[in-house]
Amino acid sequence: MQNQTQKFPITWEQVHRDALRLADKLKNIQKFDTIIAVCRGGLVPASLVARALDIRIVDTLCFETKNNEEELIKTTSLADKNLLIVDDIVNTGRTAKAVRRLFPNAHYASLYVKDDYKELVDTYITDVSQDTWFIFPWEHE
Repeated sequence: MQNQTQKFPITWEQVHRDALRLADKLKNIQKFDTIIAVCRGGLVPASLVARALDIRIVDTLCFETKNNEEELIKTTSLADKNLLIVDDIVNTGRTAKAVRRLFPNAHYASLYVKDDYKELVDTYITDVSQDTWFIFPWEHE
C-alpha cells in the first residue's frame, strides 16, 4: 500500500452501477450456473451480479494473506463448469493467480483491475494504473 499514490474513493452507487454493467457484459458471454464470490471484497459485487443474472447458487472462496502469500482458508465444492468468479478488484494479482490455479476453467470477472494484471481477468469494467488505491464503501481508510 505504501507504493500507492492516488486514492480513489468508490461510492455505493458506483459499485452498484458497475456491478450491473459487469452483469450486462457477462450476459453476452455465456449462461453461468453458479457464482463464487472472492471474499471479502467480492461479496457485494457477486450478490448484485447474481441477482442481475438470476443465478441462485452462490458460494465463497476465502483467502488470508500471510507473508505476501495467499492462504486459502475456505474453498467450495462447486465444479468450474459454467462457473463465474466475481471479485471487486485485482490489485496485486496474488488472489487472482490462486483462484486461477483452483478453477482454471472458470470465468473470472472483476469490477476493477490494475493494468499489470489485466491478463488474469476475463471480464472487467475499469482498468487503472498501478499507483491507484481504491477505497471501497465497505472499507475504512
